[in-house]
Amino acid sequence: MKTMIVQKLGEKSITNYIPASHAEALTFASSVMDGELTAYSTSAPVGNDEATSSFSVTVMIQQDSNNEKTYLNFVLKSTKDELDLFPALQGKTFNGIKADKIVIISFRSNTH
Repeated sequence: MKTMIVQKLGEKSITNYIPASHAEALTFASSVMDGELTAYSTSAPVGNDEATSSFSVTVMIQQDSNNEKTYLNFVLKSTKDELDLFPALQGKTFNGIKADKIVIISFRSNTH
């Protein structure tokens, strides 16, 4: 089991994966990590791990008010395309950056 710990330091967020249960990971993190901490753990898998194709995607998001940027890497469902990304990301905040501008850096097909 892994627990994801999101460590917020001012406007920045750092994601850490701790190989422990939710309670153990949060106890560890709060004893040694600085900033505001939030722990996430899964209760049960969702979806299907037998995908036969997908897309590896890298996007850059930029906030208009201060021109700060962050980059996201993820695997997109094979039933989705570039046009599905924009409404899914627009206006949301990632790593403390609001997605006002979205640029697709890479969109590659994967076969599993």
